Amino acid sequence: MQSTRRLRSALVSAALVAWACAPLARAADADVVPPCPAPPSVAPRPGNNVRLVTGAPYSALGTSETVTRLPDGNRIVRQNQVKMWRDSDGRTRSEYSLSSIGGPMPLEVNSTVTVIDDPGARTRYMLQPSAKIAVAVPITPCHSEDQERVARPANVSRPQMLGEREVDGEKISGSRIESTIPAGAIGNDQPITMSAEQWYGQDLKVVVEATYIDPRTGETTYRLRNIKRQEPDAKLFTVPKDYSKRDSASKQDSAGDVGPGRFKR
Repeated sequence: MQSTRRLRSALVSAALVAWACAPLARAADADVVPPCPAPPSVAPRPGNNVRLVTGAPYSALGTSETVTRLPDGNRIVRQNQVKMWRDSDGRTRSEYSLSSIGGPMPLEVNSTVTVIDDPGARTRYMLQPSAKIAVAVPITPCHSEDQERVARPANVSRPQMLGEREVDGEKISGSRIESTIPAGAIGNDQPITMSAEQWYGQDLKVVVEATYIDPRTGETTYRLRNIKRQEPDAKLFTVPKDYSKRDSASKQDSAGDVGPGRFKR
């Protein structure tokens, strides 16, 4: 039972990293999208850069759908969603509802994960409701006006600008890039070409729509809808009082939970 919980936790972490990062993790490859994107994650690395956007509060619902087509014509459809909030100080809250893990053999997980980023405290809190634990991970804020560009890998094309349009009152700018895995790089007989199309909100500073195509896993579409520009409730960005705070660097006990923390605030 304990090993099952540990496996489930690891699978959920892997799924969230793969899914949540999809709309934003590739953003640095496109000149139209400012650098230092901030994809929330339940398994961030210490020193993870988080894009700080202040003075632009909002709430919205993001949905992701991945369609994998099999050689016999069958399809595998996987859907996940995330509720997102950001306040005027740049604090964010993301509530992920994960129905499945992607990949050649998708696994159903039906899990919910909540992540709070507090750039002022330089801390990310990953809430575990079942144990009432908030695991703290250090983060590094990166201001939205930063213009430093991330070096583009040699096999990634320069972005093709797709113009501008409006969604839910938000003006968005589109770009498209392609990336190729050379023949033989991963045992492939022929080159594998992937593409990413993103529509970036000029005011909100987030990806509003995106489409990613990878022949190995299928086509993933991402949509941010129900965008509301009101200031969210401040309680959304604080750890509940009945939660104990633990440091991500703490040792794990035999049950796979996070042990006594060294977290200080």
